Amino acid sequence: QARRDTEKNHSATHLLQKALKTVLGSHVEQKGSLVTPDRLRFDFAHFQAMTPEEIAETEALVNKEIQAALPVETNVMDIEEAKKSGAMALFGEKYDQKVRVVSMGDFSKELCGGTHVKNTSSIMLFKIVSEAGIAAGVRRIEALTGNGVIEYYKKQEAMLHEAAKALKAQPAEVAEKITHLQAEVKSLQSENESLKSKLAQGSLGDIMNQIVDVKGVKLLAAKVEGVDMNGLRDLGDQLKEKIGEGVVVLAAVNGGKVNLLAMATDAAQKAGAHAGNLIKGVAAIVGGGGGGRPNMAQAGGKNPEKADEAVKAAAGILEQQIH
Repeated sequence: QARRDTEKNHSATHLLQKALKTVLGSHVEQKGSLVTPDRLRFDFAHFQAMTPEEIAETEALVNKEIQAALPVETNVMDIEEAKKSGAMALFGEKYDQKVRVVSMGDFSKELCGGTHVKNTSSIMLFKIVSEAGIAAGVRRIEALTGNGVIEYYKKQEAMLHEAAKALKAQPAEVAEKITHLQAEVKSLQSENESLKSKLAQGSLGDIMNQIVDVKGVKLLAAKVEGVDMNGLRDLGDQLKEKIGEGVVVLAAVNGGKVNLLAMATDAAQKAGAHAGNLIKGVAAIVGGGGGGRPNMAQAGGKNPEKADEAVKAAAGILEQQIH
């Protein structure tokens, strides 16, 4: 049985090489191959990845020649006579004076010493399962034949049924159900962002009471909950607008991590405030790092329990910066 399966894969390799030359061009040349009872691998010269259409066309052509039930004949002949007959030889390979030529109808003719089926119909089916690059200008095709193809489709079918079961749908409805779920996720994400924004807006009022004066520069340093980096930036922009001129430092605790943001207006920068250096000092307290420009900087930290301490430290760091 192992030999019969190997024969199927080997004969299919000959059909594949001719099919590739037909679909991609005469530059296709074998660079290596592997034939086992359960699969075949074929390496060939080609300058770019095959398109899905080219793969489908190649596969269809091999299957057409399998269905055509071509007789497979072997003849031993003189090397020159073999080359004149148009038999494909491996470039750079050394051949004896007498060679074995394997022909599959009028479709394929190659020099080969290996074991083959007696008729292409014995191959039953051919399926390309992957096509990839393995070196510059060399592509690799992995394929299956016969019962290997039937087993492959059984596995594909089982996976489809598993996916359908997870989606609580019929196999035919899987794609439609996924599209529906993707739309639902998008809508929920949008709703989530909107709620986060409202939450951040809601905390604006409380935060505004925390403005302090540091050597004539207004500082608003505060901790907020459950706001991601994007939300923190939006909140920072709004607060900066509300305080007019000054420095904003925000710490947001999110899933065991801390996101930090510092912003300094033009007047605050003229007084010596530097958002990048400020955030560096604050981030160190929560076990993190970061930096940025004088007007805006962000950082992260891994000790959320020290977020309050970091916020409190902002005033001292800013004080050292002011002229």
